[in-house]
Amino acid sequence: MKVHASIALAALLLGTAAPALAGPDDNSLTIGLGEELPGFDGYTSTSRDGVVMTRHLYDMLIWRNPANFEYEPLLATSWKRVDDKTWEFALRQGVTFHDGSPFSAEDVVATLTYWSNADNGARSQSSVSWIDKVEAVDDMTVRIVSKEPFPAALEFVAGSLPIYPSDYFEEVGAEEFNKKPVGTGPYKLDSASGGTTTLARNEAYFESPKAPSIDKLIIRTIPDDATRIAELLGGGIEWTWNVPADQVAQIGSVPGRTAVLGSTMRIAFIGLDAAGRTGEGNPLTNVKVRQAINHAIDKKTIVENLVGGDGEVIDVPCYPMQLGCDVSAAVVYDYDPEKAKALLAEAGFGDGLQVSMTSYRDRARAEAVQAYLAAVGITANLEMLQARASFSGWREGKTEVWYGDWGSFSIADASASLGNFFDGSSNDGFRDEEVMALVAEASTSVDEAVRKENYAKAIQMITEKAYMVPMHTVTMGYAFDSELKFTPNVDELPRFFLASW
Repeated sequence: MKVHASIALAALLLGTAAPALAGPDDNSLTIGLGEELPGFDGYTSTSRDGVVMTRHLYDMLIWRNPANFEYEPLLATSWKRVDDKTWEFALRQGVTFHDGSPFSAEDVVATLTYWSNADNGARSQSSVSWIDKVEAVDDMTVRIVSKEPFPAALEFVAGSLPIYPSDYFEEVGAEEFNKKPVGTGPYKLDSASGGTTTLARNEAYFESPKAPSIDKLIIRTIPDDATRIAELLGGGIEWTWNVPADQVAQIGSVPGRTAVLGSTMRIAFIGLDAAGRTGEGNPLTNVKVRQAINHAIDKKTIVENLVGGDGEVIDVPCYPMQLGCDVSAAVVYDYDPEKAKALLAEAGFGDGLQVSMTSYRDRARAEAVQAYLAAVGITANLEMLQARASFSGWREGKTEVWYGDWGSFSIADASASLGNFFDGSSNDGFRDEEVMALVAEASTSVDEAVRKENYAKAIQMITEKAYMVPMHTVTMGYAFDSELKFTPNVDELPRFFLASW
């Protein structure tokens, strides 16, 4: 894929500057994404592209302003803690949904009650499973009550709980709502067909920093990296991301195009099927095999040559800046292929072994891992998939080795990382009862010292038992028309409602 992208790029670089685009003329923005949007429901999509677009269709009660990273009012104008388990929100008057129906406490109660029910299929249970009940104090006041004290409650309220119109959702049901969404957000769905989705500015949007400048967002699905880059340089699109790191400088050298590598809160890791979900005889249930894999991979070389930007090696299964992600608690595995071979021999695999492996984001990095494993006698049968299929394969216990990544819904608390993969849910391919108990206690304690202590103990156990190979922080390559005023943010949530021409 990278070879083809380089050829396409080189051919375009031989030509003149890219032609002027329609965007500034009609105040539209054409966006190129690598995956088709999986739908428009903010609770059932874990695709980053899908998450980003739902932020434009819906609002949360509050949000984090990327300019100062502070909580600010959105559908709620104020909030207060009532007790260790209860937050009260005063709702904004005069807000309407895209269909003209008025927003009230009933919508908050109905939305959060429905999606906090595990039977209704929210993909990230850690985002909603903490909710015990939601109550309307009056038409414009609600209380969210957690099952246990939950210090990260506001993080999730601001980051992953969009509000839906109760009457419309009840009328059409979750499946139809995913196709024909109605929210209060700065944009509303105009059309979706044939790999192209159009969002139109919500002219009735309330006064807010989220009030958009651009009239129309046109989202095109272009799966191939080379084709997407060629479209950007040729004028077919005006913004894209997931640009390979080795293409950023070249794209940025084209007159009229800007390309940058931005920092993110996302971590890459290799999940190992320690619980044996893929079936009997899985060698990854043996801790020495998992430790061997950790020693076999030269993470530093992968980061230096294939990640780019300010990507960094990590040794913890969480984003280092999240509260509770104690890097000093981790057992560190130095790159040591001879040690890896010795551990495999001790585990009874001196003659080698085979494992299934899936990945999706970057073939070059996945193939580098595959090569490092081969060097110590592990044959990894690599299959590159689309993001949704790759993550689903891990969740359903169909792959032994998963080179994936996780952005924690941009929540700066370890409950959004450790709490997502070590909670006994389908995301948890390790099923360690002691680790689960530590993470659960850390996630619910109101004592920050206790939280940090339990997270540290969990990190020590997770890394000692080598359930994962923590790899590196992930950089994000952005490329766009130079006339576009757009600022990448570390939370990896492009906000097109803040962009302008």
